[in-house]
Amino acid sequence: MPTNRKPGGQKGNKNALKHGIYTQFIAMADDTDMLGMSDESTKDELAQARVNFKTAMQERFSASDTKEKLSWDFACHYWLETIINLKIRTIEHKQVAVEVWDTFIDAIRAANDKQVIKR
Repeated sequence: MPTNRKPGGQKGNKNALKHGIYTQFIAMADDTDMLGMSDESTKDELAQARVNFKTAMQERFSASDTKEKLSWDFACHYWLETIINLKIRTIEHKQVAVEVWDTFIDAIRAANDKQVIKR
């Protein structure tokens, strides 16, 4: 009997977050918590990534078999890379803000020079 469903997970299906390797990276409760995080600041994301990195490190050290250790090692690498990328993004954001401010001040100075306004 043919069905109208497409193969694979259906839209809105969050089983991948409940089962399998994804559970080591983003727990269902964390996924819900992250919905309220600010888009402007990476402070919340960085804090969450640091907590997840620490948890992954503890789990890696307490893992009993090689396969489990490798799995947690992969999670550690993932969260460490996430932390590094967030730090880089924060630095770049600050640099862009300084460049915008400098450009704005330069534009004001140029306008003042055209109007012969003393500084």
